[in-house]
Amino acid sequence: MSAAAELAALLKPPQPGLRLIHLHLGRLQPAPTAEQRQAIRQTLRTLGKQADAWRLFDIANGDLLMLYQGLAFTKAEAACKEVAGLLPCASLSGSSPYNDGVAGLPPGGPLYDIVPLAADNTERVLRYLEAVGA
Repeated sequence: MSAAAELAALLKPPQPGLRLIHLHLGRLQPAPTAEQRQAIRQTLRTLGKQADAWRLFDIANGDLLMLYQGLAFTKAEAACKEVAGLLPCASLSGSSPYNDGVAGLPPGGPLYDIVPLAADNTERVLRYLEAVGA
């Protein structure tokens, strides 16, 4: 079973309190090096140890997703900003599947999205996974 299929199974039905960190690593130019990806995964593992439950997913387009529960939004956001600091020269291509058309976002959208998994957001995540062939 692919990582995306595992994630989709965990999201049906939506569970209260679940959030998703979506790192859009597949849209970065230049692509993260193996060392950078390892440092990113370590940052998320460290964050996960503070959560009640968590799991990492690599999807086919190069993005990295973290499903978690029981962790303050501020801690998740701080970890995402730490990840952004690991990629100082990278720029994003394409657009975010969650923030299309939102004023004030940088070109290409943010490097990361932190998504509360209510029913409508869960559907958006599942559609995105299907679209990228994850």
